[in-house]
Amino acid sequence: MSNLGAPVMRHGQRGVTFISFIVIAAFVASYAFAVLKITPFYLEQMKVSRILTDVETNLSGSSTTLAKIRSAINKRLDIEMVRGMNALDFKIKKSKNGYTVNAQYERRAAYFGNLSLVVSFDKSVEIKR
Repeated sequence: MSNLGAPVMRHGQRGVTFISFIVIAAFVASYAFAVLKITPFYLEQMKVSRILTDVETNLSGSSTTLAKIRSAINKRLDIEMVRGMNALDFKIKKSKNGYTVNAQYERRAAYFGNLSLVVSFDKSVEIKR
């Protein structure tokens, strides 16, 4: 009560209402769900990137062939336990300095209903003669 006997009104309440809390929690939960869905794709991409780097390091400077490159990629895919790809998914082109190996692919994850999350990856290395 104020000095004059009238109740004092609160100005500037603090805090989040229950509805606002539910809305914020829904946004955070949907974001966390999306992160959980695409994390395996990024882990796979890190393995593919490591495979390409290792193949480049091991075969650069030697007289290599297309078959040797594919064989090295297949072995590394097996070692790294990458199940969604094989050596034929890697594009190998002859360049003036040797070979260019490219891994360009995308992965999809169902999100809600008919909505999907799509992640695209593109990594290239050059294996020099």
